[in-house]
Amino acid sequence: MKRQLFMLGLLFAVPAFAGSTTTPAQDASQGARRPPPFERKSPVQVLLDHRQDLALTDAQASSLTQIQTALDAKNAPVKQSLEALRPPAPPDRNTPPSAEDQARHEQARDLFEQLRANVMASYQEAEQVLTDAQKSQARTLLETEHRSHGPGHGGRGGPPRGE
Repeated sequence: MKRQLFMLGLLFAVPAFAGSTTTPAQDASQGARRPPPFERKSPVQVLLDHRQDLALTDAQASSLTQIQTALDAKNAPVKQSLEALRPPAPPDRNTPPSAEDQARHEQARDLFEQLRANVMASYQEAEQVLTDAQKSQARTLLETEHRSHGPGHGGRGGPPRGE
């Protein structure tokens, strides 16, 4: 069980201040940027997206939808706070961060940790809805989904380890 929670913890590790959400017009003027990591699908949403693969019953899908809705409501103000903390322009890597930058970074780290805790709690609640076979299949789906995101923000851009 600890190993599974550790793996899920790794799955939801979120780097601070990664990209922004942009409109297509902004993408054209600024170049395409990755959405922030907190805009990725939650594990509960991934389960719902794979409803047929997991052979979820209507009752299970309804329960998972309620869990996802509650997670969205809980995370909405945290995401707004993160957006408010984001600097208007990327930091200059040649100058040391100011005290304000460091304070903003600490606040963001705390908010990301809150998001991560909310996601973990929702996934644990979602697992209670699944059968043992579905849990095993769900973990495999989530690991595959995580790997599909490639190296995290700030990575060197090379292939994932072992490839």
